[in-house]
Amino acid sequence: MVLAMKKIFTLVAVLAFSATFSLDSFAQSALLRYADRKMEQGSYLEAGLGFEKAYQKKPTYHAALGAAEAYSQLRNYQKAYQWRKNAARFDEAGVEDILHYIASTNQVGNLDDVKIALDSLKGMKSGPIQQLHLDSLTHWYGNPSNAAMEVAAEVNTASSEFGITMDGKGNSYFSSDRGAASLPKKRSIRFDKSYTYYTRKADFTGRDFLGVYRMNVEGAVEAFETPVPDVYHMSDPNFMETKPIVFYTVTRSIQKPKSYTVYPEVFYSRLDEEGKIVDFTSFPANSPTEYGVLSPYVDEQSRRVYFASNMNGGQGGYDIYYVTYDDDMKFSEPVNLGPIVNSSGDERDPYVSDNKLYFASDGHIGLGGLDLFVSHMNNGAIQGVKNLGMPYNSPQDDFGLYFSDIGGVYIASNRPDSKGLDDIFLLAELFKKFQATVLDCDGERIDGPLEIRLMQGKDRLNIETSQDGKGSFSAELAPDADFELVLRKQGFFTTKDSQLTTRNLQVEDLSKSYQMVRIPYQTAVYVDLVYYNLDESAIREDAEGVLSKVAELLKSYSFLDISIRSHTDARATNAYNEALSERRANAVRDYLGQFGVARSRVRSEWFGEEQLVNDCGDGVPCPDIEHQLNRRSELILLAFPEKDMAYDMPPELEGLDLCDISSIQVPIDLPTVNFGFDRSDLKATDKQALQRVALMLENMLNQRLSITGHTDSRGSVEYNEKLSEKRALIVKEYLEGRGIASDRMVYEFFGKSKPIHDCNAIPCSAEMHRINRRTELSLPELNANWMKDKK
Repeated sequence: MVLAMKKIFTLVAVLAFSATFSLDSFAQSALLRYADRKMEQGSYLEAGLGFEKAYQKKPTYHAALGAAEAYSQLRNYQKAYQWRKNAARFDEAGVEDILHYIASTNQVGNLDDVKIALDSLKGMKSGPIQQLHLDSLTHWYGNPSNAAMEVAAEVNTASSEFGITMDGKGNSYFSSDRGAASLPKKRSIRFDKSYTYYTRKADFTGRDFLGVYRMNVEGAVEAFETPVPDVYHMSDPNFMETKPIVFYTVTRSIQKPKSYTVYPEVFYSRLDEEGKIVDFTSFPANSPTEYGVLSPYVDEQSRRVYFASNMNGGQGGYDIYYVTYDDDMKFSEPVNLGPIVNSSGDERDPYVSDNKLYFASDGHIGLGGLDLFVSHMNNGAIQGVKNLGMPYNSPQDDFGLYFSDIGGVYIASNRPDSKGLDDIFLLAELFKKFQATVLDCDGERIDGPLEIRLMQGKDRLNIETSQDGKGSFSAELAPDADFELVLRKQGFFTTKDSQLTTRNLQVEDLSKSYQMVRIPYQTAVYVDLVYYNLDESAIREDAEGVLSKVAELLKSYSFLDISIRSHTDARATNAYNEALSERRANAVRDYLGQFGVARSRVRSEWFGEEQLVNDCGDGVPCPDIEHQLNRRSELILLAFPEKDMAYDMPPELEGLDLCDISSIQVPIDLPTVNFGFDRSDLKATDKQALQRVALMLENMLNQRLSITGHTDSRGSVEYNEKLSEKRALIVKEYLEGRGIASDRMVYEFFGKSKPIHDCNAIPCSAEMHRINRRTELSLPELNANWMKDKK
């Protein structure tokens, strides 16, 4: 298994080594013993150098692995990666070595190499491979962040800087090992992120002691010193807002008669008017020869002091604890935050903001080294842990989060952009803030949740959005990129925007508003009628044109269905007529089926003689032409027939103002009613034509009808005005009799003042006079271009 996994290193050149003299072997053995001893003493720099020299004498697995472990302890990730790679080549290397190599590959940011290596380990279902969490790494690397971390140039030097904070006067404070002449001799100090030192003789890292520095608003930097005696390290200042008190971490010299380890402690001090420390008090949790206490943070709202410690009883290395305090700065016993926050690794740098606890950890799932995490707090109780992801975290160490009052977000990191070992970085917003409002047809914000899909680029990468449930949502958009937006909500048409872009954007933020239109479910867009012979259900020749047009519309527009309502006259029994009307509805359905209209799109109803359009009921003598008006099937084309179904905007309707449903309604060709000379009564053919008008108004409740009456030129002005009024009223009254509300119709009469043929100017035939004797019907102008070619 191990030999098979070695294939992942085929790109690493296999070095050929010659036989060495016994003297070299002896020298290498001595170097290895020396390096091993330094590792045991915690002198990792000298140990690493020793292993490197031993490897130069003779390349061995022992030397390569030792160098890798030493540089890992020093958090020198680039060197650790090189030596992990060397160690993994040897036959002695096992699965753990390969996993450590993969982890170090990630820490130097080679995600592609991580994937290649992990492909070799797919057969492993348990063990150390589970700790690598490739899915998490792929997510963090693959999802662009809305910001980047930029080096805070005004603070950083070639030395190490971290842990920035500010006081109420605008001064910035940070920890650094940039050094000062007054510092004590460095021998016997090992610098690492726990600030621990050992009294037994040991080497040091070559770096200076940590101190705290203050930078004023003009940028001048000076040492911020504590009166605590014999201090080696000072770091992690944290200022209270309600009291002139500062907490901080120190490592100081402690004299004992034998070798021992000295751990960091927390002190707090009062400040004078100039902001200088005037006294010091040891934090009661301190026990510097037994365990460490560091990185204090005071949460004045909860009256807690958070800190990190490796005291006994924790979850692993350094855990995060808190104590409460009172007005006299009396402290409770330490409380461990428990296994949700604390892991088997190290946690440090607690920071509280907006009911969230931020901290650094190398024990939770992360990108590598120390990562920054956040936990929500509910009345002080911890609720989950989340990795802040990129750009807050990198494959190296990331810690020391701080939110300034003026909006800056700072971290410390030793990522590749660092000038020194650790640098302070400032969060720089790269992405554009996108703010959108969603309005209905009345210009009001749409309440309730929206289904929002925001995608970036050709790969349609999903972008996270945030909405308030009141018609607003926001997102962070990458610069110089194109996006597609899709908005959905039940009962509304899908709204899309494929022109959303941040290219050549001249403003800081991007704001847009979108209109969502309610789906006009079961809206009648077209109506017509077909008639039948007595006691028949066959489709007549005069109905074929009507039905052919309806079939063509249904085939052309998938968002339409048809409702068929069939009727008979009153001559026969109710049962017979009900069956006959059913056959008539089926005849229409089957006729449409010949054109490929699916039965699922046809809704049939039959009413027998229940819905007569005139007074020709049982026992009432009527001519056959009046009975003919009742032998009919009403055809109603319904748009968006399935209630609550989600519909995309049909392409044919794009560009129309769907807030006005009349824009999708196609009125019938309205008839002109012509009258006999000096008459104002309706003929049977006129009533048949007006039946179609009544059907339209009955199903298109938003429509209003204009009726105008006219006469020919023969007769006096006064007489013709009265006659034209009668002609307009007869049409209006007929439609009222069919159930159309009077207030939906307006009528006017013009006598002989608006002839079609001006018979006073030219001689007119009888037909020309007949054409002038008319009542005209009209509707407001409709935008029915989408169906224009089907009329």
